[in-house]
Amino acid sequence: MASRALAAVRIITKTGIIGGSVYLAYDQGLLGDGEQSCKVLNKVSVAVPEALDQWSKHFEVELPELPKPNVPVADYWNSGIESIVSFLSNAPTKLNEYTETGWQYIKKMTSSTE
Repeated sequence: MASRALAAVRIITKTGIIGGSVYLAYDQGLLGDGEQSCKVLNKVSVAVPEALDQWSKHFEVELPELPKPNVPVADYWNSGIESIVSFLSNAPTKLNEYTETGWQYIKKMTSSTE
């Protein structure tokens, strides 16, 4: 009984974290158009180093400096999103093709053994 309750708590916790992450991304405008995403990215790139500096002072820990990316992430952000959406939209068709190919292979292999 306790293991089922623990499993339910784990699932509820994971669902809450995932739902909260999606809500936060949507609320901050990360899932909007490219211009809005770039604004959010710039805002985050300013806020994260400040937050890390405050936390390192609070916990009295020396952290190394964050590396500066040489690649303009803002230029490639939407291409990554488009690739993921394209993969997800093509997944059912590709799955059907792979299933049909596998089925034909199995039929060919079973008919040749007879």
